[in-house]
Amino acid sequence: MIDSVETSRRRMLGYAVRWAGLLAGAALAWPAGTLGPRLGTGFLTGITAFCVCAMAGVLAADGLRAGPQGAVRRATLTPRRVRDQLPRRTTGLLTVQAALLVALLAGAWAAGSPDDAGRAGRALTVACAEYTLTRGPWPGAYYGLPLLGLLVAGTVLCAWTLRRIVLTAATDTEGLRHRARTVIAAWGLSVTAPLAGTALLMSSATRAADCLGAPAHALAWTLLPVALLAVVSAAWCVANLVPRGPRR
Repeated sequence: MIDSVETSRRRMLGYAVRWAGLLAGAALAWPAGTLGPRLGTGFLTGITAFCVCAMAGVLAADGLRAGPQGAVRRATLTPRRVRDQLPRRTTGLLTVQAALLVALLAGAWAAGSPDDAGRAGRALTVACAEYTLTRGPWPGAYYGLPLLGLLVAGTVLCAWTLRRIVLTAATDTEGLRHRARTVIAAWGLSVTAPLAGTALLMSSATRAADCLGAPAHALAWTLLPVALLAVVSAAWCVANLVPRGPRR
């Protein structure tokens, strides 16, 4: 009876810690965004701060969970692997979007040019027959460098958190998969939100340059469904960040 009460108390506390992580992330997102450079780069910092706090909440709550109680312990000879606890289709889709984000940033970096203030890669300059057109903002080096750095850091943190909670979890397989899905959702939000913005910026600037021709404009139009997919995926991520009520 005492063990059951203690387990229930730990679950309730873990649930509260999960919410505390989300609320702390929401509270830090705005000041973290305003502390960084202007012109939209602060948004990347704010999103990353929120996702880091969400992962930290899951990790802290996992540490509060009670292991098997009593003298009898259960063990399994099956190796516990991180990939077995992940939502495979969603993880695959988010991974594809991460690769697509890197590809878009690489292309934008190569095509970018300085803006009127000399900020590298923040504009798209096109030399037409009778004039030169400059459009911005453009997700070149000015945005791409910090974004790639944050993406790498977020991916490393996600992998470490997943490994930590999977290898130290008890026998609660259903709860473990839920926590792993939450960590993936936090990482996915740090991918999908920037992907939506990058695709929209590239599409808008490219479609405004009439002299680029039909192939470039066709590519620009295909970026709109990419942005829509990223928005829908971001909504899934946000929905799965909400802590599930503690089970009795």
